[in-house]
Amino acid sequence: MCAMEMVAWLAGEPHSDEPVCACPVLAAFVRAVNDSLSDEARNRFLRPLVPQLVNTRGSAADERQRGNVLLDGLVRELVPAWLRRHRRPQEAALLACLPPVVDSDSLLAAHRAVAHYAKDLHAAVWVLQRAVEGVAPARYVAGAVQVARALNDVATWTAVRDLIERMVVAPRREQQTQIPSGD
Repeated sequence: MCAMEMVAWLAGEPHSDEPVCACPVLAAFVRAVNDSLSDEARNRFLRPLVPQLVNTRGSAADERQRGNVLLDGLVRELVPAWLRRHRRPQEAALLACLPPVVDSDSLLAAHRAVAHYAKDLHAAVWVLQRAVEGVAPARYVAGAVQVARALNDVATWTAVRDLIERMVVAPRREQQTQIPSGD
């Protein structure tokens, strides 16, 4: 049973890898990660996250925010790890130090930087280009898994697991940081 099928089962939904209760952005990314891992790695990195994925469906704003969390992790963690592996520490450091991807301006800056410093990492450039074009995050997030697959080590899959956890809590974190109105 894949991770998203377990989410459906836990939620009491019919057997499916597209449970209604789950955020489409999380579901698309988790399915791609799931398909990239061995059974042992799936149990280690994804199975503990399954309960957190239940009832994550939210608004379009939540989906965009989760997409931004993924883009930020791609640009400031996964791509720099790939660059370091390919003996390009200066480029890795430049990307790792970019401001967080939180809006269209920071997305454009991240896209330009990755297209310049890591243009040979086609999956990352493709994901960022789709985001710049305004494509819905559920349609591009799976492409980020190609960078993780290129690295394919415990540190990378741990980072991916942590990224999924950040994506899950992103909308709640945003709500907590909003200033309540005086109404």
